[in-house]
Amino acid sequence: METWPRILTVTVAAIIITFVELYYNIQAYTLTTTPFLLIGVALGVFLGFRNNASYDKFWEGRKLWGALVNTSRSLTRQACFMLDSAQSSGELQRLREAFVKRVIAFVHALRCHLRNEDPVEEIKKFLSPKDLNEVVQSTHRPLTILQQLGRDLAFARNQHWLNQFSYPFMEAQLNELCNILGACERIKNTPIPFSYSVLIHRIVATYCLLLPFGLVESIGILTPFVVLMISYAFFELDAIGDEIENPFGLQPNDLPLTTISRNIEINLLELINDPDRPEALKPKNDILV
Repeated sequence: METWPRILTVTVAAIIITFVELYYNIQAYTLTTTPFLLIGVALGVFLGFRNNASYDKFWEGRKLWGALVNTSRSLTRQACFMLDSAQSSGELQRLREAFVKRVIAFVHALRCHLRNEDPVEEIKKFLSPKDLNEVVQSTHRPLTILQQLGRDLAFARNQHWLNQFSYPFMEAQLNELCNILGACERIKNTPIPFSYSVLIHRIVATYCLLLPFGLVESIGILTPFVVLMISYAFFELDAIGDEIENPFGLQPNDLPLTTISRNIEINLLELINDPDRPEALKPKNDILV
């Protein structure tokens, strides 16, 4: 996290203030530790509340992507066994494979949608040219893929490859994918109020800059070291809240959506015995993306 410039700035200011007060024996601007203790307690409460709110969004995002893993696996398993016919049909097998690959395309499209990326390169190998063009022309690409999945189920039902008892189960899984999509969009599009974040940033910076005036009389030459430690704690806590507020980004502490998407792709292709499976992603510098 890029907090060290602020921490070093505050520490340098503490060194200057400590030198001036001790060398010139200036007492007029020296404060006691009492106001800083009171403000520090209140500031800790505010930071804790904000970080808890940010972590709630992070953890909910992780649970939603865990649900996405389970739902995509269940939907693939159902496609393999519920889409069935008394006679073996090549067209039925093609529909199964197209359906499962469309689920994979949905997963990649959802990830790119949450990260404001173009999903075309990720999904083009899983969709036919006609379906890909429909997705590209749409304003909401994951939702369009869900619409195509619904059409696949309706087609299978009309062909009597999916009976009236199995259809509701698979349709329920599509509804679950739609719920996951909506919940992820809610997390992404509902940030913590900007004014609240700005207020916290300003209070933390002001508190750390004024801290030497309350410490120099009691701890003397060790004031810069204590300011360094305290400012490190406050600035890092402030930065953590900023970093995990949007769990779908590309920061090191954000959710590894690319890795999760790749794992879903591998699992689903394996379930339909597709040999063209990619390798699992490896951490880069101990970080999964």
